[in-house]
Amino acid sequence: MRDRSRIQAHAMSALLTVVLGMVVSTCPAATPDRSQGHWLGAWMTAMIPAPVPANAYRAKPIAAQRIAHQTLRQIVRVTAAGTKLRIRLSNAYGDAPLTIAAASVGTWKERDGDVAVTDTLHALRFGGRVSVTIPAGADFYSDALPMKVRVGEKLAVSLYIDGTVTPSTWHLDARRTNYVSSTGDFTARTRMPVAATSSSTYWLAGVETWSSRATSAIVVLGDSITNGYRSTPDRDRRYPDVLFERLRGKKGCAHAVLNAGIDGNEAAAYAGTYGNGPSMAARFDRDVLGQPGVRAVLVLGGINDIGEPTMVAKVAGKVVDGDALAAQVIAGLRQIVRKAHAAKLRVYGATITPFADTLGGAYSAQGERAREQINDWIRHRAGYDGVVDFDALMRDPAHPKHLRPAFDSDDHLHPNDAGYRAMGEAIPLRWFGCRRSMRG
Repeated sequence: MRDRSRIQAHAMSALLTVVLGMVVSTCPAATPDRSQGHWLGAWMTAMIPAPVPANAYRAKPIAAQRIAHQTLRQIVRVTAAGTKLRIRLSNAYGDAPLTIAAASVGTWKERDGDVAVTDTLHALRFGGRVSVTIPAGADFYSDALPMKVRVGEKLAVSLYIDGTVTPSTWHLDARRTNYVSSTGDFTARTRMPVAATSSSTYWLAGVETWSSRATSAIVVLGDSITNGYRSTPDRDRRYPDVLFERLRGKKGCAHAVLNAGIDGNEAAAYAGTYGNGPSMAARFDRDVLGQPGVRAVLVLGGINDIGEPTMVAKVAGKVVDGDALAAQVIAGLRQIVRKAHAAKLRVYGATITPFADTLGGAYSAQGERAREQINDWIRHRAGYDGVVDFDALMRDPAHPKHLRPAFDSDDHLHPNDAGYRAMGEAIPLRWFGCRRSMRG
């Protein structure tokens, strides 16, 4: 019930919330007049509640790291240029107001021993103030900051917490090293002493840039495979990263790429035991339609809708119904297609990759039956504007229910870096307005 109340709180915040004299909305806005420029999502991460609950194969919940009078320095790579920026902070799953005592942004340089270093620093303001208190269940934008941002640049966003807080809104697996300071406010210092590191992202949900170009955003909606689980951290080797690199600098292909993947996320259900966060269908409004400048979405989902019930059933000595699982996933994906088209977005689908012999007993003959039914529907009847067949790409030709060994990270479910590269390179660039002479 606690998670449900948090989701309801977030839904309420998707109306209009007035905070410090500013209006914050996570609803999709009407199509803006782009003649003078527009806000564009340049980076995002999809938030879930903390802690992550125990499940059929995880005996204990995963709790977020406590922050006590410390500064977080979190690193992001932006996929769109601009002449100014703003950040979006989220307290979507908080039970109490969250106060950020100070914040700044600068170009990221490096970690130098026990120090996290930026090249530049710019203070952020919230309604003209240094600090901001975000109500439980709400998001909040910073004021626009004049700052030239380059495509592919890494930024460091620093947040100071003047108190003791255990985050309840986070992205568990950032595939990025973030930094926690020793005691103190280091938002105004380029060199921040590092007391701890984190592989998670806390409260920072988005970075947006102001663009005068006719640039749009592509949201990649998915689970741990989209999030890049088991890819090399800090190297940007997830398949949405590969797509971004292919689009980057190409005439007619200047698109931001936003990764809305969540480890363990389900396409249709929200079981609360294995599927982390609201399902893709449930979070579509926030994580896709809520991104400024979005014009297209690529969807890969369904594997956790199959694996989670399978594991739970095995523990109980039962067998899942593959036909029922397939019907549930198809219903969720159909809802996504309808929402996307209603919002005048192009929506592209991806088939579910093989997962025979994967971890935790998630695979079964009935689960495989469900996967094959879902993939057949995706290929032939889903109504997508295009389909990339990741199943055909990633399967072992000799054992088609298994991942190709050269692409397997060794858990028989998630790709390795080479597999993620192959996936990113398989996405047709013509979907996004690229010239026919270009690859894809």
